Amino acid sequence: MKLLRALVLSLPFLAAPVLHAGDTQACGGCIVSQSESTQVTGHRMILSISQQQTTLWDQITYAGDPSSFAWVLPIKGQVEVGLSSDALFSTLEESTRVQINSPTIDCSFCGSNGQGGAGGTGGANNGGGGVVIIAEEVVGPYATVQLSSQDPNALATWLTTNGYNVPADIQPVIDTYVQEGFNFLALKLVPGQGIDSMRPVRVTSDGASLSLPLRMVAAGTGAKTPINLWVLGEGRYEPKNFPHFVIKQADLVWNWDTQSSNYKELRQNAFDASGGKAWLIEASESFSSFYLEEGLLYLAENNPSESGYGGEPGGPTALEECQADLDKLYGSIPKASQWVTRMSAELTRPALAADLVVGAAADQSTVARFLTVNKSVGTAPSCPCGPIGEGGGGAMGGANGGNGGNGASDSGGGCAVGGASSLPGALTLFGGAALVSALRRRRRR
Repeated sequence: MKLLRALVLSLPFLAAPVLHAGDTQACGGCIVSQSESTQVTGHRMILSISQQQTTLWDQITYAGDPSSFAWVLPIKGQVEVGLSSDALFSTLEESTRVQINSPTIDCSFCGSNGQGGAGGTGGANNGGGGVVIIAEEVVGPYATVQLSSQDPNALATWLTTNGYNVPADIQPVIDTYVQEGFNFLALKLVPGQGIDSMRPVRVTSDGASLSLPLRMVAAGTGAKTPINLWVLGEGRYEPKNFPHFVIKQADLVWNWDTQSSNYKELRQNAFDASGGKAWLIEASESFSSFYLEEGLLYLAENNPSESGYGGEPGGPTALEECQADLDKLYGSIPKASQWVTRMSAELTRPALAADLVVGAAADQSTVARFLTVNKSVGTAPSCPCGPIGEGGGGAMGGANGGNGGNGASDSGGGCAVGGASSLPGALTLFGGAALVSALRRRRRR
């Protein structure tokens, strides 16, 4: 399986009750050349909502080896397309990961008390065949076209003419979007030989809205589509028309023999019981931009080739591009009110027939991501004891490892449980506030 950083658009959502409910925007689907077969196997999305603008980033995994592909994205009005970096996803992933600690064993009696711790061009041109070109530009490795059409068949003809085949089950979805007054953003990527990963793209539109349409996401997917979604805004978010749940600390059980909790099983059981429609609210908490931006900016300035930013001939520097990415991430969200909500789902194709409506949660309390298990099975370690198992630090104290791929990490232990940072490579600089502060001072010299 290869990792492809590409775009799925939506420009949706509600940040908090004070936001104005604007037009519904949409997500997009993968359409490959007529002679090729590629299947999208998962998404990681970042969605930033503020009063003035909404921005979405998307990163997909896919099976297959397409020589070319296109994303067709329903949009309202005209949008701004820009480049991002995998480092943004990796940093946010690590900084919000759920950390699960084993029960604490009191070993004080044995004297061992270990612990762990770009905007588009203006003017409309006639693209022919009932399709009007609103804007057209090259953004890094992508050729982008924003177009409108009153005729669904004209859009299909345009795609076919440009070498892309519209799946039969997606044509009715396109028809509906056209009837609802949507325009479309088409991004075409032609990877060079031997290239198996491309730059992420972000899309920004004015204002905020209440809906994240998923209908177009069905294009190119299989029977089930795992999705991880981070929402940055003012306060806690939750789905409004999909079932959702939180895994409670009281339901967790630690198995000393396997050094793991039942978090993964609880998660999967809830997904299965919902028929592939439920969303897990993994964590929701206030968010400090300091931890995220300092490390990314330092990386972009001092090791641009590893940052994933910049590198386009004649384009902005890595530092400039990183700063532009962060500006879109924060939008106009007041710093004192910044929250991040982490959600995940394993949506079936029937679930993708409905748009995801999200909004401010009625309960604005924190959904904790640091959980300590109180119940256990198996044979607990004997004294003298010390920390064992896996743990994690991350930009905000997250963890990596454990229940692989499900957003949670188990830390097994002895007297007091914690864990060391597991961030790889350059991202280890996000291990704690003191180190980040030192990097900040160094960067400003």
